Amino acid sequence: MQLKEFFRFLKSLPKSLILALITQMPLEAGVLLRRWYYSRRFAKCGKDLWVGTNVLISNPGLIEAGDDVKIRENTIIHTGRQKPFSVDGREVIELTPDKKEFKGRVILGDHSRIAFGALILAYGGVKIGEKCGIGPGAVILSESFHHKGRQKDRIYKYSQGALPEEQCVVQGFVEFKDGAGVASHVIVLPGAIIGRDSWVGPNSVVGIRGRVEEDVIAKGDPAIAVFHRQYLRE
Repeated sequence: MQLKEFFRFLKSLPKSLILALITQMPLEAGVLLRRWYYSRRFAKCGKDLWVGTNVLISNPGLIEAGDDVKIRENTIIHTGRQKPFSVDGREVIELTPDKKEFKGRVILGDHSRIAFGALILAYGGVKIGEKCGIGPGAVILSESFHHKGRQKDRIYKYSQGALPEEQCVVQGFVEFKDGAGVASHVIVLPGAIIGRDSWVGPNSVVGIRGRVEEDVIAKGDPAIAVFHRQYLRE
C-alpha cells in the first residue's frame, strides 16, 4: 500500500467502522439500531421499520418507507440517478418518460416485505405498493444493458467496465401494485408493471415493459397468466 493510499485508509476508517457496526450488529439490538439510523436518513420512514444484517443501501435519502416495512438479510438496494448521456457518453433509452419524478427512487408501501438476498436497482425508479412481497434472490431492475443503440453498426458491450460510449442501457419505472408479489429468483426488467394482488412464480421473468394483469398467477419467461381469480371479487 502506497503512503497516499494509507492516509486515505486512515481517513475513511472511522466512518467504515461505524457503518460496519450498524449493518452487522445481530439480534434485536441490531434491528433497533438500524431502525434508528435509517429512520433519520430515509426521505420518509413510517413506524416499525425492520432491517436485517448485511443490507446494503446506497443513497438512503432517496428511499421512502411506509409502516411495518421489513427488509431481510443480504438485500441490496441501489438508488440514485445515473449521469445523463450528454455527461458520461452512454446511450440511454427511456421507456417511461412520464415517470421522471420517480427516477433514482425507491418507494416501499405499508406492510411490504423484501426477502433474503433480493436486489433492487432503482435508477429508473421502483415503487412497491402496500402488502407486496419480493421473494428470496429476486432481482428488480429499472435499468439494464441493451444490445441495440442509436448506432446500427456498433456492437454494444454488456459491462460497466466498457467505455461509456460502448454502452447502451434501457431505463424504465417498475411498479408493483398493492398486494402484488414475486417468488424466489424472479427477474423484473425495466418498465414492468405487476398488477394488484398478482403473483409471479419462481424463476420467472417479467420482461421489458412487461405487464402482469391484476388478480392472476403468472409464470414463465416471459411471465404469462396461468390462473385467473377475478371471480373472487364478484
